[in-house]
Amino acid sequence: MKYGHFDTAVDEYVIERPDVPVSWTNYLGSKNLCTVLSHNGGGYSYYKSSQQGRITRFRPNSVPLDRPGHYVYLRDDADGDFWSVSWQPVGKPLEGEGAASYTTRHGLGYSTFEASYKGIDASQTIFIPVDDDVEIWDTTVTNASDVERTLTVGSYVEFSFHTITIDNQNLQMSLYSSGTSYEDGIIEYDFYYEPWTYHFFASSEEPSSYDSLRENFIGPYRDEANPIAIERGEGSNTSATTQNHCGALLHKVTLAPGESKRLVFMLGYGSRDVAGRAMKAKYSIPANVDAERARLRAFWRAKQDKLQIRTPHEGMNTMINSWTLLQAETCVQWSRFASFVEVGGRAGLGYRDTAQDVMSVIHSNPTKTLQRIVELLRAQVSSGYGLHLFDPEAFNPDAEPLPDVPSPTIVPRGNAADLIHGLEDTCSDDHLWLVPSVVEYVKETGDLAFLDRVIPFADGPEATVYEHLVAALDFSSKQIGANGVALGLRADWNDCLNLGGGETSLVTFLHAWAIGAFLEIARPLGRTADVERFEAERERIAKVADTQLWDGEWWIRGYTRDGVKIGSKENEEGKIFLEHQAWPVIAGITSQERGITSMNSVTKLLGSEYGSHLNWPAFTKVDDTVGFVTRVYPGIKENAAIFSHPNAWPIIAEALLGRGDEAVALYDAILPYNQNENIEVRGAEPYAYVQFIYGRDHEWFGKAQNPWLTGTAGWMYTAATKYILGVRLTLDGLVVSPSIPKDWDGFEVTRQWRDATYEIVVTNPNHVSSGVASITVDGVDLDPTAAIPAAPAGSVVKVEVVLG
Repeated sequence: MKYGHFDTAVDEYVIERPDVPVSWTNYLGSKNLCTVLSHNGGGYSYYKSSQQGRITRFRPNSVPLDRPGHYVYLRDDADGDFWSVSWQPVGKPLEGEGAASYTTRHGLGYSTFEASYKGIDASQTIFIPVDDDVEIWDTTVTNASDVERTLTVGSYVEFSFHTITIDNQNLQMSLYSSGTSYEDGIIEYDFYYEPWTYHFFASSEEPSSYDSLRENFIGPYRDEANPIAIERGEGSNTSATTQNHCGALLHKVTLAPGESKRLVFMLGYGSRDVAGRAMKAKYSIPANVDAERARLRAFWRAKQDKLQIRTPHEGMNTMINSWTLLQAETCVQWSRFASFVEVGGRAGLGYRDTAQDVMSVIHSNPTKTLQRIVELLRAQVSSGYGLHLFDPEAFNPDAEPLPDVPSPTIVPRGNAADLIHGLEDTCSDDHLWLVPSVVEYVKETGDLAFLDRVIPFADGPEATVYEHLVAALDFSSKQIGANGVALGLRADWNDCLNLGGGETSLVTFLHAWAIGAFLEIARPLGRTADVERFEAERERIAKVADTQLWDGEWWIRGYTRDGVKIGSKENEEGKIFLEHQAWPVIAGITSQERGITSMNSVTKLLGSEYGSHLNWPAFTKVDDTVGFVTRVYPGIKENAAIFSHPNAWPIIAEALLGRGDEAVALYDAILPYNQNENIEVRGAEPYAYVQFIYGRDHEWFGKAQNPWLTGTAGWMYTAATKYILGVRLTLDGLVVSPSIPKDWDGFEVTRQWRDATYEIVVTNPNHVSSGVASITVDGVDLDPTAAIPAAPAGSVVKVEVVLG
């Protein structure tokens, strides 16, 4: 079943049926203020921290799923009938006599809700300006009937108690520690025990009435679907210094036939005097709203223009040029803990998550990715490993301290030393992702001086960035088991495969990959001793892989602490795992023959029409020497589900093996775009990757879960652009080495790099998958095996590539 379509002309996904199986979300905001918003207006906002900076409340995993939200209500004052601009929360009938029509348009940094009911057309566009910490609701109401209409237009948000834990517990305190006041058309929400924390809600015109107490607006034994204030067309005009608070401003509007009325509501961070009045003054002027909308569009267009693709694959074009970029940027900007599934209950950054996310969007967001890389370096201990989950502010010497006000609501300020975990809580892979992320940053920006920047380790000593990378590689070189394979420690990328402290082939392969990335900078820097030492270590790993980890048709997953093979044909369950199979190819430590054999096994044993499964057969017997994965139901998450994140890695491997048809087939299997007309199975939005899809061992095979905040987006962006289309970087040049389906005639890529623009046209006259026959740069032939040299800033470079 189809609920909407991609409108590529304006980079929107248009939802034409609002009764989708689950909430389809969008992320608004690019700096301090974030809103997670559903297609029905449900969701929540926060300032900087989804855990400790909440502005509006959200009830996770509740019924209905996505309440409360950021709503605009309309009431026909002639008969008292009322509805909402978004379908929910009122939920007018979609069919039959007197039905309403609703459309939602999710775009890059904004969402628009449109409703037509009883001769009234209304729209509400919600967006967050690039630089202002305010959420704008640009609302227009039009009388499409042939008689004069008088309406009540009312807004509603429910304020949070600022911190997730206080929203959900300890109400004996929080109910009495915050208050609202109304003045000059602005509701101010304050935290009496935290005098630095305020929120405000305002509108562009003086309201006819207001409510700032939830109970007064909603009424007893009611909810957001039938609030008493909207039913009667008037707010109570009361505020208080206790209980639950909201922002509700009601306006009386009379419209002649064909007449429209534009109102702007504003939800922001800060007090009435410091922020509210200025934002109200600015955004009460329609031209300013329009200018900020245009500025937001230009903000995203500049990111999109950094890399644009035009291929015969419409789904790839649509996703890479807009939606996958947006999703990858979202993960870097807002981390992984603010969604409708993880609703801010954890704060900070995941080490491995962040290190992987930054690699995909350095070109489009160099400032934020640099910030994240520095935060990762500060959260690395001097022995080399990374802190698995950390608050970057705890290690930021420039972090602004909270005011010294004694208050039970204050965020506890612990000693940074207490946040440093020991080896027993260390994941064996975290630090290795750091190395390629730093190298990719240097290749993208040319900032070799960054490697000499001195940054302290989490436990105190200072070192250059280069020395941080050496420490990461040396840590893995020391953490080796009896078979010469990397020790698994607490876990590796697969948190549920603990191996009882055994050995992990995945980290062994990742170590070789990270060394390869490191050598890309160590060689030109003339670090001969390091080059020789790590080349030798890489050769050792290659030998271990050949002798200890090859199982005949695929690579084993590792050894338990008792020396039992895991992910081997010798096993009854869990014979083959997905996440490590591609890495010997990506790391360049295996042969073409073994690479192809292992990828064939992935397709044969793990593949499906919805993507590749994480393992097979599913575990049905508990074995804690293998790990928690054996305590997960078959077909769910880590136990033989289609875990999306590692699905990108075989795509990269197939491309490196020159098998473009196979690479794109794997890409297509998990591509959300391809499920747009299969929503009755998928459920989740078709414009975003999800954490996992139920596997074939589960009755919900094909159903997608946990959208948006997954490393899948960044890796799929990387797999498509750098490996299928083959446009990737060296330290001082640009490589074009595609691996595409044989039936493609070619493709085009526009790539901005170091302030030059490369217009790349690839033709495939002989219909091969890979192999570059010729390259010309501005009409001059270039060695097909050589990188295209970096051009001066401001240049437009014409690159023509012929495959053959």
